[in-house]
Amino acid sequence: MVRTSMNSGIDGMPGPVVAPVVEVDDLRHHFEDGTAVRTGDIRLEVYPGECVVLIGPNGSGKSTILNHILGLSKPFGGTVRTLGKPSHLLGDNQRANIAAVVQNPDDQLIGPTVKDDVAFLPVNLGIARGDVARLVESSLRRFGLWESGDRVIHALSVGERRRLALAGALVLCDGEGFGPKLIVLDEPFAALDPVGRKTLTELILDMRARHGTAIILTTHYLQAVPDIADRVYLLGQGGQILRAGAPLEVISTVPVWGSESASDATWFALRMELASRGADLGSDIDVARLADLMEEWVLTSFGASDQRVGGSRAGSEMPCPARIGPVPKGVRTSRTP
Repeated sequence: MVRTSMNSGIDGMPGPVVAPVVEVDDLRHHFEDGTAVRTGDIRLEVYPGECVVLIGPNGSGKSTILNHILGLSKPFGGTVRTLGKPSHLLGDNQRANIAAVVQNPDDQLIGPTVKDDVAFLPVNLGIARGDVARLVESSLRRFGLWESGDRVIHALSVGERRRLALAGALVLCDGEGFGPKLIVLDEPFAALDPVGRKTLTELILDMRARHGTAIILTTHYLQAVPDIADRVYLLGQGGQILRAGAPLEVISTVPVWGSESASDATWFALRMELASRGADLGSDIDVARLADLMEEWVLTSFGASDQRVGGSRAGSEMPCPARIGPVPKGVRTSRTP
């Protein structure tokens, strides 16, 4: 299947036909224990410049699908094509255009030190020494690891190893002539702090917009999905694709899969409800920022009055309009002893 480019050609005619970078059609995979993954009738596609996100509970086959896209497994049935070829037949030239981060970062960290690990890919691609040094420094600084460049890998924390895996896989994403055609990320937001999540989100948006890179990833961090994804695929047990569509449309149907997902789903539900009323909080919302926004909305909507409750982060008191009513019992304010 192909798609007409959204960019118009001469005299407003449709642009050139664009082929998908990734195609998954009724993939079937069998495990030795007798269990299986089958994606079913909904076709999965990723086009240049798109970010597609796979979501679903643990054991729903998300990582298995990514492994097939990377050519690490051969389908028992169905079709998986990557960069125009059956994925299990990818050659070195095609693989050089793919950047990937697997779910367990230890599975892809191979250098003795942080710098050595990030330099491995550009060195093996034959990139000039001066460019390698620049790429390594840029990627390590991007993920907050430049000062740790000489540390041995086994001394890093889990979060640092996750950032190192990202830095090594995405080392060519510097915006100066290098860069993969496809990025495949398995749970890339796991173990990242808010700064790391923001850095990764910005990099994904930049690679899509400036370089036309196709990106497919899995995540349980639902808050970031609306900001980065063009399309979301919801998987059920056994790998079946249950639904595909716009991020908010699909995620609104997502059940709670665990305690971490429950907290994430609560924030996501709040964001969706407020967005439907014209106020998008963004993916980096936290309690303090929400409090500030609520104060701003109250001031804007109702104006000031002589009744005041609480204190803003700046130290000033927040007006409480008469129409809202008194502060409920049990709610602490700046005047609560």
